Amino acid sequence: MISKISFSYPWWYLSFCILAGVVYALVMYYRERKFTDHGPWLRRILALVRSLAVTFITLLLLSPFVRTLREEIKKPLIVIANDVSESIKDHVSTDKQQQVVTGLNDLGRKLTEKYDVRQVSFGSRVYSESSDSIKDKSTDISKLFRYISDNYADQNLGAVILSTDGIYNEGSNPLYQDGGFTAPVYTVALGDTTRKKDLYFQNVLYNKLAYLGDKFPVQVDISAFNCAGGTTRLTLETVSGGQVKKVSEETININSGNFFTTKTLVTDAAAPGIIRYRLRLSPITGEYITANNVREFFVEVLDARQKILILANAPHPDLAAIKSIITTNKNYEVDITYPEELKGNVSSYSLVIFHNLPSDKTDIRSLISQLDQKNVSRMFFVGMQTNLAKFGVAQNVISIAGNSRNNEEIQAEFNNGFTLFTTSESLRNGIKIFPPLLAPFGEYKAQGTTSTYLYQQIKKIKTNYPLVAFNESNNTKTAVFCGEGIWKWRLFNHLQNKNYDLVNELVNKMVLLTTVKSDKRKFRASSSKSLYRDNDQVLFDAQLFNDNYEMVNEPDVKLSVKDESGKEFLYTFSKTSNYYTLNAGLFPQGSYSYTASVNYSGKALTSAGRFNVESVQLEQFDLTARHGLLKSLSEKYNGTMVYPEGITSLADSLLTSDKIKPVMYQSRSTRPIIYMKWLFFLILGLLSLEWFLRRYFGSY
Repeated sequence: MISKISFSYPWWYLSFCILAGVVYALVMYYRERKFTDHGPWLRRILALVRSLAVTFITLLLLSPFVRTLREEIKKPLIVIANDVSESIKDHVSTDKQQQVVTGLNDLGRKLTEKYDVRQVSFGSRVYSESSDSIKDKSTDISKLFRYISDNYADQNLGAVILSTDGIYNEGSNPLYQDGGFTAPVYTVALGDTTRKKDLYFQNVLYNKLAYLGDKFPVQVDISAFNCAGGTTRLTLETVSGGQVKKVSEETININSGNFFTTKTLVTDAAAPGIIRYRLRLSPITGEYITANNVREFFVEVLDARQKILILANAPHPDLAAIKSIITTNKNYEVDITYPEELKGNVSSYSLVIFHNLPSDKTDIRSLISQLDQKNVSRMFFVGMQTNLAKFGVAQNVISIAGNSRNNEEIQAEFNNGFTLFTTSESLRNGIKIFPPLLAPFGEYKAQGTTSTYLYQQIKKIKTNYPLVAFNESNNTKTAVFCGEGIWKWRLFNHLQNKNYDLVNELVNKMVLLTTVKSDKRKFRASSSKSLYRDNDQVLFDAQLFNDNYEMVNEPDVKLSVKDESGKEFLYTFSKTSNYYTLNAGLFPQGSYSYTASVNYSGKALTSAGRFNVESVQLEQFDLTARHGLLKSLSEKYNGTMVYPEGITSLADSLLTSDKIKPVMYQSRSTRPIIYMKWLFFLILGLLSLEWFLRRYFGSY
């Protein structure tokens, strides 16, 4: 650390400070006669002390400051990543796994002599520590590279050491991915590159949604290696409550050593709900593994689609965007039309979305009357063509005092007190940077019992003007979205995240809240999804209402989950704000029922439901190690590939490398001397010393 004192004025101004101190001391002590009995030495000491004190005080008038230069040397960072997926845990020998773990730990200890070392594990996701207890059901190497780029690319990253078999079954090909860093990648090749005798499902394609009474196809891709001359039976079954029912069966003759065939099975959607299907291939003698001869999948059978009408004043890019968002949910069927083309009764729809209606040329009072008769939900998108006076009559959610000829750019701000549905943290953070919408200029007010979901932010200032709001009266739900330009939100969402998930979540939750019939139960519990993968956390939430339908959470809520065999799992919900949440953890594949219960005001209340868990078998289908991929990956990033026996040589290579060097960082800071306490105490000490000497020797 190097420090240097500087002044805001020329350095020769110091002479005036010294002169001031000398003159002040001479005036006080040159003709002073009080200390003549003690000799001239006392006056000289007192004059020197006073001169120094005055000099330091006047020095502060020059605004001196200290410039400090700090230098810090950062050692290079080495990241060691170990694959903990099932393809390693189940299909690499225990001795080999132990050799690799021991070798990587020894490698880390050796490298700490010269480098900073971070050890992580990866599979379906990345863990910030090395662990032998994790066994992920899929492998995503591209996610590991993104993790390294996000966390270490801006540091002095010296090298990445990747221990894996090269098998990936999620994410993109890491060889064609921009890693976001320039450090060399060294790979430790695990697994066996020899293809073994095996029969397996390579792929199963099916519709996740079907409609009651329809027939739907299931396309099955079957592969076999080194099984020529064998015969297998392909069976499709349904599984319900522990009961297995055969749907169809077909015999397949394997006529080549590298066999592939595609079969299409057609089945009926005979009952509503989530149906569990099981595909089986009878094993071939001498197969290396038979776990991949079984594949299960789930199909949700719906008994009806909900029809939604988008009625627009004129063509607008928002219309296609809204339709694209809503139809991501296959439970909805969307029509777009204009008032002059409207045929039939609009009350046949579950929801009518009015875009820029009512307008100057179109009055929708007769349409509103039709909807009121059947309690059909409606949603308004207010834009620059909306007639605000007619709009105020058509709904009771928001009143707007203004003129649609003038407009205002607005952005969204969440209402933290909104409780009608939950919002993901990613949407809360992401929507803040979405491009502004265009809304009519005016004064916006929420009416009656309106619940405001989003407020308007105008020129970075949060207002109490509602942007998105909901209301319900006479068993009819109404939603209002104030602004046009949601198509820009959708495009921006894709530009930022390569998907439309945030905008889809926003609009679909609005549609779901508006179309769903009111639930007047005082106790409700639900699972966040009806279908999970066996590597997903199963989440629940519950709401309890008092007689005024205010959410409360004083009593404890219990949850019982039962599997198909009747085995019971018991939990207690956590209390969060004014509702309940529960993370029940991981469940194995199967169908489950649950019952939540609570005692409140002397009454026993219950809420029940079902969920299903499907198995992620990705790690069982491709067991041939891809050492060629690892070698190409190392060459791309200027590293090398080694086998477990070569981990020791890798340590020697890294420790002697002249390409991995420490980096020196410099930081500069400036601080006024007046803020330094030692100077205050120095001046105080000088003045106190002078006072003490004068007092001691008879003055004052």
